[in-house]
Amino acid sequence: MADKGLLSIIVLVYNTEAYLRECFDSLLNQSYKNIEIIAVDDGSIDDSYSICQEYQARYSFFRCIRKVNEGGAVAGNYGLSMARGEYAALVDSDDFVTSDGYSLMMQEALEQKADVVIGRAAYLRSGELSFVDFLYQPFVWKEYRVVNGVREFPDLIHDGFYWNKVFRLAFLREHSLGMEPGLLYADGLFVRQAYWHSQRTVIIPQLVYIWRSRSDEGNTSITQRLTSPEVFRDRLISMRLDWEKLDRFPAADWYKHRVAVCNLQRALLVAHSIIASKALRQVFLESMQELLELYREVDMSALGARRLLYLELIRMGEVAGLCYLLGLPYKDREVWEEDGRIYWKQPFLNNPDFYVDRSVCELKLPVAGFFEISSLLFRADGLYLELSMHESIKRDCEIEFEMQGIFGEGVLLFEEVDSAVPGVYAYSLPFSILESLPKEAVYGLVMNYTFAGVRGYFRVGRGLLDDALISVLPVQSPCGREVFWSAGVGGVGMQKISARKFLE
Repeated sequence: MADKGLLSIIVLVYNTEAYLRECFDSLLNQSYKNIEIIAVDDGSIDDSYSICQEYQARYSFFRCIRKVNEGGAVAGNYGLSMARGEYAALVDSDDFVTSDGYSLMMQEALEQKADVVIGRAAYLRSGELSFVDFLYQPFVWKEYRVVNGVREFPDLIHDGFYWNKVFRLAFLREHSLGMEPGLLYADGLFVRQAYWHSQRTVIIPQLVYIWRSRSDEGNTSITQRLTSPEVFRDRLISMRLDWEKLDRFPAADWYKHRVAVCNLQRALLVAHSIIASKALRQVFLESMQELLELYREVDMSALGARRLLYLELIRMGEVAGLCYLLGLPYKDREVWEEDGRIYWKQPFLNNPDFYVDRSVCELKLPVAGFFEISSLLFRADGLYLELSMHESIKRDCEIEFEMQGIFGEGVLLFEEVDSAVPGVYAYSLPFSILESLPKEAVYGLVMNYTFAGVRGYFRVGRGLLDDALISVLPVQSPCGREVFWSAGVGGVGMQKISARKFLE
């Protein structure tokens, strides 16, 4: 593709001198050459601004802007206001972009006349690529899609990052889209509004962006300090603003409710941290109660019994009971059966001294800790998997397993096969599929389910594996494939045996 369509790349710079040259060089080495780079230094107190000036002196298409410190949201908006391109991208200055990242996204942007193009991202941790900290985002990125309005693919909302995307600049300006000044956690609010307005969003499965996971003392990344009381409070403010801004559009009511459920999932990710932090515990309880009051009409059933009970205790202000449940062993979950239904058996079920509506505790859909992968091995016909799950849950859900390409290699679907054991369900991935895979391809095991029209996902990590099964991994096949557990893929992975060191 001949280069056309100017891309404005806005780099948000703040005290990242140790990483800044690597970031800038990744942009200069892009295979897509029709770019301008706008580095916005948000009042750095290290040598970041000097490095920006150095690059500005060397490259005519590189602009350096210095401003007083007002936060990343203001810096990003300022850079967008200065942009002259047809499309714009936002980059954090401690990260970097793959060499073909913008070429891949701009090709789709220009050919499809897209408002937004999304690519795959990965963490860089201790010098190795990793996917372990991503939750639902990989399900957005798993395959190529052209989405003509978010209603076609509501799962878009799980990717609230601004940095693995290009945006049509006229589209952003037409809808007055930008980040909320004063917010630490401003990108999700901005991106989900963009999804609502976008008439064409393209998703590519290729890796385009590397997000650096930092442990240095000077780390100012908001997303890497999620258990800070200040950051959590800010995150909940952004969730309330999500609701209020979408409330302006009557047709967006369904979308507003989907975003609310997604926001509750994200907010509960830090719940276990309140056990050890009194400061976070207080902020968490107060902020979550305010959010639940705002979301009081939202159908939260897709969250599952464990999260629903947590939310009910939060609503009631029962922080001691919440901490007790959070402290239970992950897999030590008993159930109570009655009239063909099953419930999470814990102290608040059927307790005459402490009333909690038992429907909150009912296990209607898969909940981690109440099912497990009990077998994963190679047999004569292929890769064989067994799922242990209560019959009432399996009866009401559609469940499928797949190997999902980590770098966009595609999806390999298991077939459900007969099992003679009650409560155990078997799946198989034939050797005929495994033998044809590219040598370096890396896959992660995923369980998908559909309940009452709502789709859910689990990457198969330690929490979903039988303890005895963990001890026998990795397992190897005659065709040279190996199934293993790896933090790099975020759980169970599969790759050619000779290539597996890539993610160790």
